[in-house]
Amino acid sequence: MVTPIEAAVIDELTEEIIGNEEQAPVIGASLVGLILRAQGINIVPSLQGGQIMPTMDRVSRTLRQVFFKTEQGLAFALLGMAKISQRPQVGIVTSGPGGLNTVTALADASRDCAPVGLIAGQVPQEAIGTDAFQGTDITDVVKPVTKSARLIENVDQLLESIPRDLAHAAGGRPGSVLWDLPKDVQFAPIDLRACRDKITSYQDYLAKPELDTQALDEAINLLYESDSPVIMAGYGLSLANVFDEFHALLDKTRLPVIHTLPGKSAVLSSYQYNLGMLGMHGLYAASATGYHSDFILGLGARYDDRAVGNPSSFAPKAQQRTALVHVDTEKTQFTKSRDIVPNKLNVLGDAGDVVRYLLENLDPGKLKLDDWHQQIDQWLNKYPPPPSEFEKHDCLDIMYVLETLNRVTEQSHPDKIVVTDVGNHQMWSSQRINTTGPRSFVTSAGIGTLGTGISQAIGAQLAAPERLVVVVEGDEGYYSCGPELRTVARYNLPVKVLVINNGGQCIVRQWTTHMFGGNNVGVIDHVEGVPDMDFIANANSYGVPGETVSLKKDIQIAMERMLSANGPYVVECVVPHEDCYPWIKPGSGFPEIMSGGK
Repeated sequence: MVTPIEAAVIDELTEEIIGNEEQAPVIGASLVGLILRAQGINIVPSLQGGQIMPTMDRVSRTLRQVFFKTEQGLAFALLGMAKISQRPQVGIVTSGPGGLNTVTALADASRDCAPVGLIAGQVPQEAIGTDAFQGTDITDVVKPVTKSARLIENVDQLLESIPRDLAHAAGGRPGSVLWDLPKDVQFAPIDLRACRDKITSYQDYLAKPELDTQALDEAINLLYESDSPVIMAGYGLSLANVFDEFHALLDKTRLPVIHTLPGKSAVLSSYQYNLGMLGMHGLYAASATGYHSDFILGLGARYDDRAVGNPSSFAPKAQQRTALVHVDTEKTQFTKSRDIVPNKLNVLGDAGDVVRYLLENLDPGKLKLDDWHQQIDQWLNKYPPPPSEFEKHDCLDIMYVLETLNRVTEQSHPDKIVVTDVGNHQMWSSQRINTTGPRSFVTSAGIGTLGTGISQAIGAQLAAPERLVVVVEGDEGYYSCGPELRTVARYNLPVKVLVINNGGQCIVRQWTTHMFGGNNVGVIDHVEGVPDMDFIANANSYGVPGETVSLKKDIQIAMERMLSANGPYVVECVVPHEDCYPWIKPGSGFPEIMSGGK
């Protein structure tokens, strides 16, 4: 049901809308703001256009709108908002290109479990299918990448669909939904008070699966029999909002933890046996622990290809014992990873329910960990994170940038949020950035969409205005999301941007160098005779101050200036290209790991 606080606000807004009827007649579009407010939504990322103008006009009178420069930027900001707030978020765009420009973000949201909804304008229903200007069958376009996409044919559907579909977006494995809103429905005259009384909340329709305690008890027995157990922490732990309970479980059991890329912020970096990310660019000790383990408890982790690599060489002892435990809220996820990891014990249930059950029922006295901890300590000592090739040089390097960020924020901003774009800087960030609290690391993981860092950071800042938000942005990614610095400046959002400028697509260059004979086609930005991009001049043109740093001695003071700035700030970090290690090439497994270092 709608909370009493929201209900009171909706009643007040209803009377205000009716009181302004001479200026703005009460129509279907007048309902949108009320329905969204009933879902606990206060900020609506928006981008204006012809077929959505009635809704834009009415929503602007009831809710705070933040207007973006691109639909892609808007949609990825929704992901950042949803990931930090852990609540559904909704944006509004126009028809045709407006909706089409959000497809990648909608797909990314479904893959990365971000509950987002998008309202897209549409031509009047009588014009659908006539090739009317900016008319596109957006629902059929996005159905394969969303959890739901529907054409709203009347006001009653508008009232019912938004709460129900948002519950679908937030329930189970979260994802994206879309509503196609024709202009005639937006303009339809309505009885606002009668409609208001039918408004419901998405929380009325939420449901969790019943925990399969029989399978979980079987997993506990396998754990008791294990000599080398580990927890693989995934994003499902963040979705379950059990940060404190999970760490209570770790304190109780001393179980080692490895994590997936999106699962990074589920576990504190300070936890003694947090071994870091496993997989393709995971740390050596994490991947070694996963490989040699005879029991892996995957808490909200999918055993995806980037974590597993070659299935035949992933945790062979655990596979032999059928002791790869896969906890998930949706049965469909169990079969998706069947071909990657066939020998699993599947446990249906919410990761939070599993953590609470383990806290209550797991006997730490039955765990055999001392020898295992000694082995892990040997790997940690022998194979620390490899240093930069330029560690001894005066020039700035990416590792030094990230270590400095950890250092300057450790005391002043322990609850910082770090957002990354996609590339080697993303992998290094997952290896090196310290997580100090829940929902402190945001990235595009499942699809890996380049050019989303600044946009997701804007969303994170809107959802958590009291927290420091720093985005580690690549030079190539900047080209796609840089225009949203204008949005940052327009609303004076204090997003801090570190542009890692290594001259091109560093992660792709690593692959083309080592796997395609050095044919680095299309990945190096420098062109003879063409000036290099002036990132700071570009940021200044959007209204954002900044500076360029290329030497180690200058980066700390630059970051301190960045952090002390009242609004947004950009620091361009000019660093040389270097490959990211450790590295397990596609199709390979831990035995083929390239550990890097000297």
